[in-house]
Amino acid sequence: METGSYLLIERGMSVLGIDGELGKVSEVVADVSVDVFRGIVLEHGLFAGAHGFIPADKVLRVEQNKVYVGLCKAEANDLPAPTAGGQAFEGRTN
Repeated sequence: METGSYLLIERGMSVLGIDGELGKVSEVVADVSVDVFRGIVLEHGLFAGAHGFIPADKVLRVEQNKVYVGLCKAEANDLPAPTAGGQAFEGRTN
């Protein structure tokens, strides 16, 4: 991540992609005890009914209460769904 720390990311923050707003942060996935950021869960779609996992390597920066990611809207629609028992949520913070 170029600017800001994943510790600044909070639920409800806007997530902006290459071609505009993708949705909001639903969850931050990290193991703060060893300072490892795994990614965020994006809440998006009609009435924010869909959720997808954005891995940490796609999060570019955090600035002015916004999270910038290296994805376009089409890619956001194809994100893998987060799973409660899956590796994506190992050590979650929220």
